Amino acid sequence: MSHKKKGQLTSHSEWAKHLRKFGKRFFWKAERYEEKRMVDKEISETTDNTTK
Repeated sequence: MSHKKKGQLTSHSEWAKHLRKFGKRFFWKAERYEEKRMVDKEISETTDNTTK
């Protein structure tokens, strides 16, 4: 079962107890990656709009 909390960009699925440490690491790695992608996209959109 996957769930997403308010303010998070990605969702993660239920991890078995022995994999929780790895699951948290993978989740936050994906969250940081999505945040960087979102920021880069916003920057490129604003620079495109200012040059026109």
